[in-house]
Amino acid sequence: MNVPRIHGIVLSGVGGQGVLSLAQILLEALRRSGLHALQSEIHGMSQRGGSVHAQVCYSEIPLTSPILDEGGADLLVALEPLEALRYVSMLRMNGHLVVAEEPQMDMAGYPPLDDVYAALKTVRGAHLVDTEDLARRLNHRQAGGMALLGMASKFLPVADAVWHEVIAQRFEAKGARVTEKNLEAFEAGRGLIHDPVGA
Repeated sequence: MNVPRIHGIVLSGVGGQGVLSLAQILLEALRRSGLHALQSEIHGMSQRGGSVHAQVCYSEIPLTSPILDEGGADLLVALEPLEALRYVSMLRMNGHLVVAEEPQMDMAGYPPLDDVYAALKTVRGAHLVDTEDLARRLNHRQAGGMALLGMASKFLPVADAVWHEVIAQRFEAKGARVTEKNLEAFEAGRGLIHDPVGA
């Protein structure tokens, strides 16, 4: 008998990058897709610059906990490269990592960026994106998080229409232009993953 398993997503970044917003969008999109989904509390320092992470679990069967064991995540969405390394041990062997290359180097002792990138590139299933360049091209300073969500969406069982609906509702209070820019960033991210092998 093929018993549905529990899937997990880890989101990591620093305070002020929107980890909570991305987790809530993910949770709602999964639920609207007919899945059982739970989100952990946001762990870490919520103030700008502090390390932050959240976990989202989903399955076709009811869940009792949103907490993942090490090696239990199918997907790691990291808004900061060093934060990606901090949580990469959470990934399954065949998991996927989508990570912003733009560092938040406010902390003392930040390692050389070339070393961080080299370590990330050894991770099977790693997808690095220059979110700073993407933000410039889209003329949207905060495009990075939504672009990463767009990349991550290629590995999740959620229809395009559901993503668009949830994102539009999330930003509608901020006006049509903000909503449009976030949808544009989401689609730009989706376009960066052409063949989601093992999705």
